Formats: sequence, structure tokens, C-alpha cells
Amino acid sequence: MSVLNTELHKYIENNPFNNHIGFELVTEKKDEILLKLSLKRELLNTNKTVHGGVHASMLDTVQSIVLRSIYQSPVAAMNLDVHYFSPANSGHLFAKAKILQKGYKLATIEAEIVDDHQQLIAKGTGIYRIIRKG
Repeated sequence: MSVLNTELHKYIENNPFNNHIGFELVTEKKDEILLKLSLKRELLNTNKTVHGGVHASMLDTVQSIVLRSIYQSPVAAMNLDVHYFSPANSGHLFAKAKILQKGYKLATIEAEIVDDHQQLIAKGTGIYRIIRKG
């Protein structure tokens, strides 16, 4: 396992929130990250569909992982816009992200969540501050 992959796995595994929700890294290349979530009853809302906060957390997590892998530095969300398209209540969700703008202090990135059938569930755009060391 490469250093990059080890660091990304540690980022997921050492985060109690990510572990609690159940995020799993399934593809780990520097510019291609795929995050997986197996749906469980505890993630559903009163409508028996995935809670919107789970979507937002998944989008934020995949965006953060991609930026951390590119910048090799911690990042902090400044803004996250989420758009919900379709409900989900079983199976798996998958999220991937793509950088739209890469700056020294800020980066803009978008991510999508799809289900097992490649149906678009949610999409989000985030602006992140790059936390430079030193």
C-alpha cells in the first residue's frame, strides 16, 4: 500500500464520525477517490430515506479526502452547497469528487453521490481553505 493510500485510510479510520456513519474508501488514487456507504436503518429519517445530513457528510468527506490527497495538507470547509435529487433507503451509496478550482489558499470542488444503479442521489459544491503548515 502506498504512503498516499495509508494516509487516506488513516484519515477515514481515525475519524470517529466517519467510522460511526460507515464510510469506506474503495478507490484511492491521488485524483480518483471513491467513497462507499452501506445503508443501514440508523441513517434513515422519518420518511425512511437517507437523512440529508448523511448526504452532506458524505459529500464533505469525499471532497476533503480528494483535497487532502492533492495538497498533502489539512483542509477546512468554508461553504458546502448540497442539492438533493432522489431518495435512497437501501443498498449502497458511492461518492466521488472533482476539483473545479485549485488555488494556494482556497479550492473549489464538486462531488456526486450515486446509488447501486448509478442514479444521481445528491450533488454538492464546496469551498475549502487549505491549511498550510508553517
